[in-house]
Parts: sequence; structure tokens; C-alpha cells
Amino acid sequence: MVNTLHQQPVRGSKKRVFWIVFVIYQFLWHLIVPFVIFRLWLRGRLEPGYRQHILERFGFYSPFSDFKSDIWVHAVSMGETRAAVPLIDQLLASGKKVLLSHMTASGRSTSEQIFANAIAHGRLRQVYIPYDFCWPVMRFLRHFQPPKGLLIETELWPGLLVYAQKCGVPMYLINGRLSEKSFKKFIKWGSVSQSMCQMLSGVAAQTESDAKNFTALGIENILITGNLKFDVNLSNELILKGETWKKMRWPDRQVIMAASTREGEEKIIIQAIKALNFSPKPLLLLVPRHLKRLPEIEDYIQQQNLRIMKRSEFTEQNTEQNTEQNTEQESLITNIDILIGDTFGEMAAYYASCDLVVMGGTLQGTGGQNLIEPCALGKPVILGPSTFNFSLVSQNAIECGAAVALKNSSDQSNQNQLTMTLVKELEDLLSQPKKMQEMGERGFAFTHHHQGATRKTLKFLEAN
Repeated sequence: MVNTLHQQPVRGSKKRVFWIVFVIYQFLWHLIVPFVIFRLWLRGRLEPGYRQHILERFGFYSPFSDFKSDIWVHAVSMGETRAAVPLIDQLLASGKKVLLSHMTASGRSTSEQIFANAIAHGRLRQVYIPYDFCWPVMRFLRHFQPPKGLLIETELWPGLLVYAQKCGVPMYLINGRLSEKSFKKFIKWGSVSQSMCQMLSGVAAQTESDAKNFTALGIENILITGNLKFDVNLSNELILKGETWKKMRWPDRQVIMAASTREGEEKIIIQAIKALNFSPKPLLLLVPRHLKRLPEIEDYIQQQNLRIMKRSEFTEQNTEQNTEQNTEQESLITNIDILIGDTFGEMAAYYASCDLVVMGGTLQGTGGQNLIEPCALGKPVILGPSTFNFSLVSQNAIECGAAVALKNSSDQSNQNQLTMTLVKELEDLLSQPKKMQEMGERGFAFTHHHQGATRKTLKFLEAN
């Protein structure tokens, strides 16, 4: 597959094809701006952050006369933001000022919590990245004049790369990944994809497979650095919070966490929990990937006549107090079937409070979510058939015994069959506490073994 594209720089007529497509792309952006604004406003109904700082998305930023960044990092959403934390921490520790841009409201709110101290002391500034057409991107680049730009994972936008090159801003892709599925999409665009990717000054790739795919697109300056997510230090405060929940709120129940679930996965997992031949029934801690889907999830749970509670409905209390209110609150937790994790920024606490993790994004063909964090906390992980976004990490976790995968059925579209496969795997693990403990220990060792991507990435950037 690597040889299906020319690896030489794109020139001549093929380069002209890129510019023709790019002009059309820019024209279409101007046409859809009213619809983009309307969609932004609609999304703001459920996520108010989308109705804030709207002008920034068009390249209008408030003056910040004493802020001049040493480096610009673009982390589109919450996942990329969390992945970039170890690198940004090191950049800040070395005295550098960081411009941090996002596309989603969840990404911005996440970094606001994590980097609150750096923001307060003027060492880091948050902004929304502008929409990907000429004048907003040019206003952004001229306003901040970043000496170097870092894109996280797969966030490649033609306008951003074209105008960064025009303004003399070298752009690097770090923690870069390009799955086979994504690579096939790039292939379909031929020289257009090549021309865009060759505007990158370099790529710090996660794996050898990623590096080969980027090489096939004509990128020459590539280094395999590993995955930054292995270097993420989870908050001790959040871990303690989760452990306290487990001790005080559901001390005698096993907890199955459905982490970062996507549309359709909640139904599979809930039906599996209902079908468990296990007493007492474990508590299901359900944490959706997108909280805007909460209304539809709650409706489905109510249709199943299951008792439900949200994390936001209970407050932290002094564990030394033994008040009537505490007793009542704990009984509510004990006598419910499903607890919904409906808060931002508490993922580590959710992981710390559970016994077993079913990884979202793996059951319905969306490629999976980050399984590194539960492994780092010593939690056994169950993966569905779809793991292409974390293929090597998933494969390594399975091989070392930190995770198990649901066997592919002959008909993966058969939801009932997938549900029953999940039931069998859950019953097998829940009935073997020693096996779960061993998986957790292997997960901890697995994450520790793969650390070091931050150091390698910094060396790569220093060399460029």
C-alpha cells in the first residue's frame, strides 16, 4: 500500500491540480459561512462554550500586548488536549510561552482546568483556531506571529498549512497517527493529499506503521517518537476522589465502567448488564463521549425501567461525618442500576472508582478511544472489534494481557450476538477477581514500559 503514491515532491501539473482544488475549497468556505454560524449557535444550546469567543473563529482576537508566544500548539478537542499535556508542561517548565488553540468547546474547557496556573500568570494563552479559509487564518497568523506551529495527531487543514507556509511559519505534526482507514482516504485524493502533507516541516509519528504511511505521502522529515498519551500524569486529586467514591458510596458493589461511549454502544452495554447472570448485579458507570447525547441516553435507560443517577446530583461530603444526609445519599448510590458520568474533567476519578472498563468507540465501528488511562490505573479493559484508531496500542495491550478483545463474529452487524459475547466476557472476568488483578498489574507495567514520547518529541523539535 505504501507504494501506491509517488514519494517525490509534487510538481508541475499535479501541483496545479492542488491549487485548483484549493481555490474551490476556499470558495465553498465563503458560501457556507452563514450555515456554519447557525450550526455553531445550535451547538451552543447544549454546550454554551460554542457561543463564546465566536469572533475568534473568524480571526478577531483581543489584544494581548505583553504576550508573545515561543511556540503554538493546536489541540482540536479534549483528546488531543490531554495528549499534549506532557509536552506543554515541559515547554512551560523550560520558560517558553505557549499559544494553545482549539476547535471544540470541550478542548478549551479542558485546557482551562489543566493550565489554570499558567493562564493566570500569562505563560499560556487559549484561543479558538479560525475557520479554514483565507482571511480568518491570515488574521490569526499575523496577529500572533508564532515562530513554530505544532498540530496534534491527524489535524491537517489545507488552509492552515497553505497560509502558514506563506507567512513563514514551519508546521509540525506531533504524536502523528495515520491509520490504514485514514490513509486510504488520503490515497483517493492523490496528488492533492500529497501537496498538502508536503507543506509540513516534519512529523513525529507514533508508530512505524504511521511513519510508513506519512512517508508514502512524500514527507521526508519523520521520526518515530511513540505515543504522548503514555506520558500523561493523571491527577492524584482525581484518583483519590474516585477511590473515595468506591469506598464510601458503593463499597460492596463491583463497578463496570463504560468509558467514552459512542452512539449505539450504550444499548449494547446496558442489555449486556441486564443479561448478566451475576448477583448482586454490578453498578454500571456510564460515561458518554459527548455529553450532548445525555437526553437520548436517559430516555433509553428509562424505557428499560432501570434506576438512574447522575454524578452531578451528588456532592462531595466530609467522609468523617455520619449524618442522615450522608446515609441517604449513599443508599441512593447503592440502590441504583446506572450512574451517569455527566461532568467534564473527572475521567481519572471515574476510572479510579471502577473495577473493570468496557472501552467505548470499539463496539460500533468508530475505531476506539484511549485505553491507556485505565491501563495506567491498573484496570482490566474489554475492547470491541473496532480499534483502528489505537490499533498498535490495543494489540500490545492484548498481547501483554492488560486487555481482552471480543471475538469478531461472522456477522459484526448482529448487535445481539455482540451483546451476548460481551455478557460472556463480563461474567468470565467478574467471577475471577485474581485474573482481573493480574490484568490490572500488567496494564500498569504496559503503560510504564511505553513512556518516553515527550522526551523524544522535544529532541525532534530542538533538532528542527
